[in-house]
Amino acid sequence: MALSKYTFTTPAVRKGDMPHFRHRFAMQLIKKLAKLWPVVGVIGARQTGKTTLMQTLFDMHHVVSLDYLPAKEEALKSPHTFLEKLSPPLLIDEIQKAPPLFDAIKFKVDQKRIPGSYFITGSSAFSSKIGIRESLTGRIGLVELFPMTMAEMHDKPFRSIKTLAIPLKPDQLRPRFNSASLGQAAIIGGMPVPAFLRDQDQRNLYWRSWLETSILRDLSRFFSRGFDPDFAFILLEKLADILRQGELPTLKHFSGPIRKVRIYLAGMEEIFLLQKINCHSLGIGKEIWLFMDSGLAAYLMGTILGEGVTLSLVRHFIWNEINVQVACQGNRLSRIYYKSAQGSPVDFIINQIPFRIVPTVTALTRQLDWEQRPLRGVMKKLGVRFGYLIGPTDKADLPQKQGGIGILPWTAWS
Repeated sequence: MALSKYTFTTPAVRKGDMPHFRHRFAMQLIKKLAKLWPVVGVIGARQTGKTTLMQTLFDMHHVVSLDYLPAKEEALKSPHTFLEKLSPPLLIDEIQKAPPLFDAIKFKVDQKRIPGSYFITGSSAFSSKIGIRESLTGRIGLVELFPMTMAEMHDKPFRSIKTLAIPLKPDQLRPRFNSASLGQAAIIGGMPVPAFLRDQDQRNLYWRSWLETSILRDLSRFFSRGFDPDFAFILLEKLADILRQGELPTLKHFSGPIRKVRIYLAGMEEIFLLQKINCHSLGIGKEIWLFMDSGLAAYLMGTILGEGVTLSLVRHFIWNEINVQVACQGNRLSRIYYKSAQGSPVDFIINQIPFRIVPTVTALTRQLDWEQRPLRGVMKKLGVRFGYLIGPTDKADLPQKQGGIGILPWTAWS
């Protein structure tokens, strides 16, 4: 079949063509999915590199972008006719802008199930609408593309860390980067474009434009009427203010109509601007929200430095490292933290093992006992033998075989 007039032809993307292009750890998983599933989807925040990754990986020259208004209008009006004009394998970019295409693709692949027929990308969650979720079930291999990790930015190979429940030998957890380098990387973040801009003013311009597009265009689609962009920006400013204090933002931090706040935060989660982290079922905390990238958090918090800002930036960066670790091993991460009725929160729990991030060397020395208390409490509550503090050190201090609290570098997952 002839290519649609709405496709555009691009040469294969190579590292030399784009200074900010890097090998992404998700590539291997996407290749595997393309051999198994008729539809392969890559979702994630705007400009994380989804389309570039797919074009590079499959040398795909013909792309339909639904950012192009005539293509979007035809896909909405007559999705089956739209697909009949196109020959698989086909990449459809920003497919969430034309939801009827999901049923049309379902019809096509149910007629002839050929792995790697359709490649789709989107900057909002496909599962947010029941109809779309039903169309994709059993037909799609789905990957979320996160901002780059330290290793991706420095072209290092993927290093799997499967568990820290069983004590490892120190040389099995030797950091590839020092904590100072992670601290600097956390300010810039892992988004492909701003991560390689040298000038802070240029990064600020990038994030200003990125936020305006995300709020005014992407978030507005979740509201049939009554969308209030000013309210959305006020929420972002409030989140940034909470993070400057090193706190974890929950609904209790917001004044005004809580239902409206929750709806806007949920919408920001759908477009991957925010990520929600739930409290463990044995804790008493409420869900919290963090930004999708530490660079975005840094932009919104401003240039003020301090322990609270450092803690929030490192917290964002480490969460991204863990997200990529789990996703690239083909697993699904349950984002969970812990908060008891008394004491400070524990940042995350993986495989029932609690981890608490600290911002200073002092926290690992003179304040060590105080920092360990929240971990001891959650270890007792969960009935586990191991817990970890994560701090600005370049050497792991692992617990004894019988159990205890170890110390890991910020860069343990890098």
